[in-house]
Formats: sequence, C-alpha cells, structure tokens
Amino acid sequence: MSTDNRAKKLAKQEGIAYATALRLTRDQQDDERKRKAQAELEALFPSLDSLLPDAVSSACRSMAGNSIGRYAGKNSENWTAGLSFDDVELPTDILREMVIDDVTPDLDTIDWDVYDDPDEQHLGRVGAVAEVTFTGWGRPTAVAGRDDLRVVDPDVDGNAEFTFTSRVRLTWDFVYHPGDHHLDLLYAGASELMPTNPHY
Repeated sequence: MSTDNRAKKLAKQEGIAYATALRLTRDQQDDERKRKAQAELEALFPSLDSLLPDAVSSACRSMAGNSIGRYAGKNSENWTAGLSFDDVELPTDILREMVIDDVTPDLDTIDWDVYDDPDEQHLGRVGAVAEVTFTGWGRPTAVAGRDDLRVVDPDVDGNAEFTFTSRVRLTWDFVYHPGDHHLDLLYAGASELMPTNPHY
C-alpha cells in the first residue's frame, strides 16, 4: 500500500486531518526502516559481541611496554614517539620517559558502533574503560606531595622511578572480517572518564 493510501486510511479510521495522518504514516515508515536496518546489521555482525572481549583484551596486552607520545618542551613541536594520551591528565610535567606497564580492561564496559561503509568494508569503533599503570622517571623533590605517585626504584643519580595508575576510556578503530570471524583493532586514543554526579 502506498504512503498516500495508508495516510488516507489512517485519517479516516482515526478521524484526523490528512496532513497529520501523512506525518504519522511517514514517522511509522521511518521507524520500520530503522528496525529493519538494525535487524540487518545484527544479522551481518552476529559474532562481534563474542569477538570484541578477546580483541580488546589482546589490544590492551599489546599496549604494555609502549612509551607515551608527547610534545617535548613547553612550546615545542617536537613529538616524542609513542601512544597518544593527550586527552588524559598525566604528570608529564614532572615525569619523563613514561611507559605503560599494564592495561587491565573492564570488559563489562565495552561498547561499539559500526560506520556506514560505502566500500563494503565493515569499519567501526570500540571503546572500554581500563586501568592503565604507568612508570616514569623524575626527581624526588619534584614529586614530593604527590600521593598518587609511588616509588619503584629509589634514587638513581638524583632521579627515581615512579609508578601510578589511571582509570581511563580507551578507544580503537576496527575492521571486521565476517568471513573469517576476525577483527583488526587500531589504537585511536584515550580520554578521561567523566565524573558521575551522585545526586542524579
């Protein structure tokens, strides 16, 4: 049945204006299209939910040992190679040579989305909350009063190695290969967790 005929029938049944019935009919058709698209998406990606926990865990394990990328100097454009944590507040002003020691994801926080893919590549983005443990070197005098920084290796030529843990949100871009049920993840960045308001 055409949209016009459906709207006329609805207008007659409900005793409403044709323009109102037409708008309601179009809204209903949009909802039906969205439900159909969602069902097709779920049919196309039935194994994503089962693959993502292992893929995220593996990606987190592979982060251990990586340096933190950052700009050297206050007004410098010299980039120190490493993983970007630009959207996370780290003590880069007092610690240098920062390295990721361990990343423990909370797999219950995984969420994902699939992009429109005109080239028929199954592209998406996945995120998860994780506890990331870092180490870095700094002068004990500069670190004084920072309870979040713990000493790993005391004074070495006037410096000491410190460790700290931050709870952050990590994201990866992914390509899904449904034929062989495989995901390729590429690190996309980290961000601070938004504080929750206990009054809501």
